[in-house]
Amino acid sequence: MAVKSRSGRKGRREQAIRTRDRMLDAAIALFMEQGYDDTTIQQVAAAAGVAVQTVYFTFGNKARLLSEVQDRVILGNAPSERWAEQPWAAELRSETDPRKLLDLFVEVDSQIKRRVSPFIARLGAALPNDTSQAAGRDARRDLFYGTVIDRLHQLGALRSGLSPGRALDILRVVDSLEAYVELTERRGWSGEEWRAWLGRVLQAELLGATVS
Repeated sequence: MAVKSRSGRKGRREQAIRTRDRMLDAAIALFMEQGYDDTTIQQVAAAAGVAVQTVYFTFGNKARLLSEVQDRVILGNAPSERWAEQPWAAELRSETDPRKLLDLFVEVDSQIKRRVSPFIARLGAALPNDTSQAAGRDARRDLFYGTVIDRLHQLGALRSGLSPGRALDILRVVDSLEAYVELTERRGWSGEEWRAWLGRVLQAELLGATVS
C-alpha cells in the first residue's frame, strides 16, 4: 500500500506539473497575440483546457501569471531557476577549452535573448514592477554568467590581472539585453553578426594572450 501511495503522489505531482505547463504555454501565446490587457484568465483557462478556478488557485492573479510567464520565457521549457539542470549547463561546467566555452556560452545566451527580447517588447509595460523579483532574476543571471567566469578562472584562462569579479562586471555590461536589442532590433544586425561580435569581444576582454 505504501508503494502504491507514493506512486500515486508522484503521478499527481507530474500531472500538476503538466497542467501548470499547459496554462503557462497558453498564457504566453495569448499574451503575445492579444497583449496583456486584452487577455483574460477565462481565455487562458479555456486554451489550457482547465477550469478558471485552477488558474487562480495556481497563480493567484493575472499579474502573478504574467510574472511567471516571463520567468519561463527565459529557458523556454522550464522556470529560469532550473537553468543549472539544462544539458548545456553541464557542458559549461566541464568544458576544458576556453574558446569553446565562450562559444557555447554565446550560443546559449543568444538563444535566451532571442526569446526574451520580443516578449519584453510586447509586454514590458505590463510587467509588474517588483524589485524583489527583478533582484531574483539578476541573481540568477549572475549565477549563469558566474559559471562561465568561474570555469575560465579554474582553467587559468582569464587575462592577466583580471579578477573573476571584474570579469563578471565586463560580462554583465557587454552582454546585456539592452545591447542585444539595440544592435539586432534597432541597428539591423543579424543574430549571426551579434554572436560573432560578442564572441570576439569576450575573447579579447576576458582571455589571456597565451590561450590558444
